[in-house]
Amino acid sequence: MPSAASANDTEIVYRSCPTCEASCGLRVEIDPAMARVIRIEGDPEDARSEGYLCPKAYAMKEIYEDPERLKRPIRKTASGDWEEISWDEAFDYAVKRLSEIREAHGANANGYYIGNPTGHNVGGQLYLVPLMNALASQRGFSAGTMDQWPQNVVLHLMLGDPWMFPIPDIERTDFFVCMGGNPLVSQGSLMSGPNAKKRLRAIRERGGQVVVIDPRRTETAEIASQHVFIKPGSDAYFLLSVCHVLFEEGLVEPGRLADFTDGIESIEELARDYSPERVAAATGVDPETTRSLVRAFCAARGAWYGRIGLCTQEYGTLASWLVYVVNVLTGRLDAEGGMCFPRPATGRFEAGRPAEPFEHGRYHTVARRIPEISAQIPCGLMAEEIEAASAGDERMRGLITVMGNPVLSAPNGPRLAAALDELEFMVSLDIYLNETTCHADLILPSTVQLEHENYDFLFEGTTVHNFARWSPRVFEPEEGMRDHWEILCELGARLAGARAEVVDDLMVKGLLAMTVGPGTGCPDVSPEEAFARLDADRGPMRMIEAMIRVGPYGDRFDESAEGLNLARLQQAEHGLDLGPLEAGRLPDAMPQARLDLTPSYLTADLERLAAGLEERSREDRLVLVGRRQIRDMNSWLHNLPALAKGPNRCTLLVHPDDAGRLGLETGKRARVRSRVGEIEVECSVSDEMMPGVVSLPHGFGHHTPGTRLSTARDLQPGACSNDLTDETILDVPSGTHVANGIPVEVSIA
Repeated sequence: MPSAASANDTEIVYRSCPTCEASCGLRVEIDPAMARVIRIEGDPEDARSEGYLCPKAYAMKEIYEDPERLKRPIRKTASGDWEEISWDEAFDYAVKRLSEIREAHGANANGYYIGNPTGHNVGGQLYLVPLMNALASQRGFSAGTMDQWPQNVVLHLMLGDPWMFPIPDIERTDFFVCMGGNPLVSQGSLMSGPNAKKRLRAIRERGGQVVVIDPRRTETAEIASQHVFIKPGSDAYFLLSVCHVLFEEGLVEPGRLADFTDGIESIEELARDYSPERVAAATGVDPETTRSLVRAFCAARGAWYGRIGLCTQEYGTLASWLVYVVNVLTGRLDAEGGMCFPRPATGRFEAGRPAEPFEHGRYHTVARRIPEISAQIPCGLMAEEIEAASAGDERMRGLITVMGNPVLSAPNGPRLAAALDELEFMVSLDIYLNETTCHADLILPSTVQLEHENYDFLFEGTTVHNFARWSPRVFEPEEGMRDHWEILCELGARLAGARAEVVDDLMVKGLLAMTVGPGTGCPDVSPEEAFARLDADRGPMRMIEAMIRVGPYGDRFDESAEGLNLARLQQAEHGLDLGPLEAGRLPDAMPQARLDLTPSYLTADLERLAAGLEERSREDRLVLVGRRQIRDMNSWLHNLPALAKGPNRCTLLVHPDDAGRLGLETGKRARVRSRVGEIEVECSVSDEMMPGVVSLPHGFGHHTPGTRLSTARDLQPGACSNDLTDETILDVPSGTHVANGIPVEVSIA
């Protein structure tokens, strides 16, 4: 809500930045009469960000002002043009077509794809449920299988909760090991913390160490104590060698974790054949470097962290698992200064919740019989699920995409783009006519962040310091616009033959039935009484209010108590500081009684790993990896002038030795070819790359006719790195696509 007006009738609004995980506090100066943002600054009174902001903070303003943003439903005409229609027409059209497909061919004839922006919108996260329930389709795709899904699988099997991420206690650690991440650019992906540079420098200033293990000397590596080059895709071999050294040198000290952990002894046997010397050719890491690193880590209070570079490789699940294994073996999991578990105000990781069984193989793709894993199908398999020739009568005929652009962000986009045109019906919930939505029959656009309130729901569970933050609606949307949650709820309700208001009420009542009343942590109020005491009228803030009032800091529906409720949350315009991460939360915070260090589903994949060791040891391989950039967020921000301006950022980084051998020069064009595709891109020669490795950023490739992304097309078109990603190669246990370590051929264009 706006603060006091200044002399020229502008107002100050405090809210969090919705663009990346860090959720930095912003001070937004607005002209309310003109519905215009004048200035965005960091909020110095935000306890987490302390006035810090990065260039992505301006995305909120630029998206709001973008003249190419869609604000009304549009339908494709017979001629291929677009016409604006009413919301009732749009919902009727979508429900009619999706229902016809379901009735003629079954529920699985429709599918859905969920994109990353949904994770930054609390309404989108909470109200996907009625839509997915109404569709009742097993064809579920998301950007997760190009991102963190291996970690979800590992945590589900080890702890019983796929979303209970251990987060580096970066504020108190003395030894931080970073693999496959670049916190200075990401602001700490799955370790959300504003101003990662300051936080990492603080480790060194207090006498600690920061070690980055990466095939590129990243921005984070530049300020680290030590950078270790490692061959892409070899992280699981390296981490097994770390475990080998821990046992060989008597450094295994799980401490209190041993009381509720199964499988510690088994790790010694599994790591026995993976000495640093045996894997050195595969990893490129000198054995003594490995041994010295392990000894130093064990001698300090440390946290060993792995992120997307580990997830999106051929052995991504094993690499993600082994990072947690190292933290358990050294007693760093759930320990101060190690890897701790946030405590969200919404109470999602509290004791007493039931464990959901890990399930897979309930659905198999029709073309290659690839199993779903925890209700996820690899997103790059959408094309073969659609293609009539490969899928026959069982093919996917209808598709809903929700805030995503898989033609750029999923593997082999050209194949997917062609397949989308084979669908009988496609509806996209999106604010842009982009490379994916241009194939839709109907686009349903929502309000954007300045036009609706928000709560940092997902990222309070990945933060390096506990917090809660509500962000107000800054401007009233134009008449006839709808919030994201309203579209999801309405579409889901109509598909189910219900009214949206009823579905909305049932969601809240169902939540309260599980969290209040006898036998719960809030036994003195009935679900009916709790429902009547909620302040919010409808929508996601009513759901959030219900959660925080029964959460670890909540008032238990007693307004006279000092605990947290929606009104108090809304009054805290600079956010609420809920304290540092807590150690010692296990085993109570796990939904299962014991930590399983060696789930058979994971260890079964070690045979595949062993078979690949010789191939990884080859010296003649040239492989491609991705990279993050401070002004980018996947494919979202390229149509925003403030972020798209400047030199070409979509360049191929090449080590000088490789450039000399291949005849490549900075500023000249290079041709990059993989098994599935070929692109041309500007070259940049730099010794920040490891020899034998080249790098391209993700999310570019804005060349498609029929889109409305003129800024992206004119300022940062780039080339799509995922046109080189082979959709047939997967990290088997998680079904995640291999986007790092792709074998390529590079030549002069």
